Amino acid sequence: MNWEELSEKIDKKINIGTEIPKAENGHRPVTRKKGVRIYMRTGVKTNSEKFITNEMIRYAYETIQSGKIFISKGLRLKFPKEYSQGGCVFSMAGGILVFFKIAKYIPHIGYKQD
Repeated sequence: MNWEELSEKIDKKINIGTEIPKAENGHRPVTRKKGVRIYMRTGVKTNSEKFITNEMIRYAYETIQSGKIFISKGLRLKFPKEYSQGGCVFSMAGGILVFFKIAKYIPHIGYKQD
C-alpha cells in the first residue's frame, strides 16, 4: 500500500467514534475530524482531546516503510508545534498505523512495520 491508498482509507474508515489503539493498551476514540486534523479523546477522566494531522501520519508511515522505527523524538523534531500538545500525539499517529495493521508497537522503543 502506498501513501495515497492509505490516505484514502483514513478518509473512509477513520470516523467519529472509531477506536484507535493506544501504544501500551486500550483505545482512544476519534471525537471529530476537521480538515487534515483528526481529534481524539486523551483524557481518562475528562473529555480532553488532542489532534494529529495527515502529515504526521504520513511521516510515521514513511518512516516505517523505509525500514526505520517510528519514535517519539522524530515526531517531536519534525512537528514541534503539534507535539507541544503532549507526547500522546505520538501514540495517536502510530495508533492509526496499528489500526490498519501496517505497524506494531514495541514497548519503550516505538512503532515498526508489521
